[in-house]
Amino acid sequence: MGDALAICLLELKGFTRDDFAKLHPGGSLGKKMYLRVDDIYKMNNKPQVSPDDSIDKIIIEITGNLLGATAVIDNENNLLGIITDGDIRRMLQRNLSEIARLKARDIMNKTPKIIEADDLAINAMRLIEKHNISQIVVLENGKYSGMIHLHDLIREGLV
Repeated sequence: MGDALAICLLELKGFTRDDFAKLHPGGSLGKKMYLRVDDIYKMNNKPQVSPDDSIDKIIIEITGNLLGATAVIDNENNLLGIITDGDIRRMLQRNLSEIARLKARDIMNKTPKIIEADDLAINAMRLIEKHNISQIVVLENGKYSGMIHLHDLIREGLV
């Protein structure tokens, strides 16, 4: 009964979801409406390799940064692709005999899912759900800036 009365009063006063989110930015609704990728991903390491790096370097980079992936970038910080731990497992199934000769350019996905740092975090969550992936590459002004992981978004209560 009390909830119904509160809702009626809120409606009479014209109190909207946006008003509620502004008053409670740390709440679930506030985070969905205002939390940006930029507020989250910078806590993560910034895994990256060059196109000519060997499988050893790739595995060390993925393992050491705890995001399950590494970006492949050029000397000017342009994103060329992404390599996930799943990409490595699939590559091992197909090319086990040639593993020592493979470079990042041979393994990388050249069309990774990306998001801009100033985009809403809920949009990152939507991309992750839509494409059934664990991480998204973050760009800032068109340059590689880091990654945001599903676990980051879960921790923020966006799931």
